[in-house]
Amino acid sequence: MKIINFLHHTFIGDFINTESIVVDLGANDGKFAEFIRDNFNCKVYAVEPLLDLFNAIKEGEKIKKFNYCINAMGMSCMLYLEQGYCATTYKKKNNEKIESKGKTLRQFFDEADINEIDLLKIDIEGAEIEVFEKIENSIFDKINQITVEFHDFLWSELKPKIEEIKKEISSKGFYCIEFSLTNNGDVIFIRKKLITFLRYIYLKYFFRYFMGVKRKLCKILNRNHD
Repeated sequence: MKIINFLHHTFIGDFINTESIVVDLGANDGKFAEFIRDNFNCKVYAVEPLLDLFNAIKEGEKIKKFNYCINAMGMSCMLYLEQGYCATTYKKKNNEKIESKGKTLRQFFDEADINEIDLLKIDIEGAEIEVFEKIENSIFDKINQITVEFHDFLWSELKPKIEEIKKEISSKGFYCIEFSLTNNGDVIFIRKKLITFLRYIYLKYFFRYFMGVKRKLCKILNRNHD
């Protein structure tokens, strides 16, 4: 298997080709979208609510960009700017805020005329909780892989809801694999029909620990280098 990790998002590259559709929610400045385009030459739909980051995304034949946030109600929402230049609808402790147009995942898929997705990447700073809680079953039927950064490493109180979401998605025909060892910062859901049970066991109980040890070693080496 071609197991790929980029910007802390892990996914299986075997199931992405030139005909694939990849959706990037929380596209930031477009680096993930560019990585997919450059390595798979397929279409990427990049969604980013912050205007400065949205403007930095290099749109072209393969990358289409959309300036709004995905949320559960499809309504305009307030985004609170946190440190590190990220925007969240979850925590409202920062006075710096902006308003963004909002759409549900269903509205976005209909607008972009998306019928099947080989990879859905989600990194939307805590808003993934309400999106997953309200998502329709018909949406899951369109998706083969989801790579998501849950944010319990920032807000530990989210963990119980995240565990329920993982169980719910697993019940819809997906394997759930956590590649981060101590939180849910790098989780993949992959449709069961795509990989064998033995490969699932390998990914969940062997490869993830290899990835975790590798990340810790990199952090230690980086600290020593500094």
